[in-house]
Amino acid sequence: MKKKRSVIPITLIVAGLIVALSIYFVWRRDRPEVQIQETRGSSDGKWMAVVQLEVGGGISALDDPVYAVRLRGPAQKDRQGDLVMNVPVNYPDPAPTVAWSSGKLVVTLIDHQKYQYLANPVSGVPVDVKQK
Repeated sequence: MKKKRSVIPITLIVAGLIVALSIYFVWRRDRPEVQIQETRGSSDGKWMAVVQLEVGGGISALDDPVYAVRLRGPAQKDRQGDLVMNVPVNYPDPAPTVAWSSGKLVVTLIDHQKYQYLANPVSGVPVDVKQK
């Protein structure tokens, strides 16, 4: 007499795999991939301006990459650095550049480059946007 195979273990394995993949993709959605492009410290040493390429994670390939200019220092609110501006990535356009002048953060974009978001000032630091 043949023994009947149990379907329950296979069902549990498939269900566990589905749950694990769901958790992985939901968890990854909140963690963007980040590549640092440039950093510049202020003359007083309190602040660090960072230009980084950020691409959202997760299942969706619809997350558009942006160059994020962030400010890191003693009064920042965001763990990654306070967001100054987002500039859409449009290859072969270069990333924005950052510099400091008289206590101001100066962000330089090329002529036709536009930003999606700008906060001015950020954590009490004035921001100046220039086009070259």
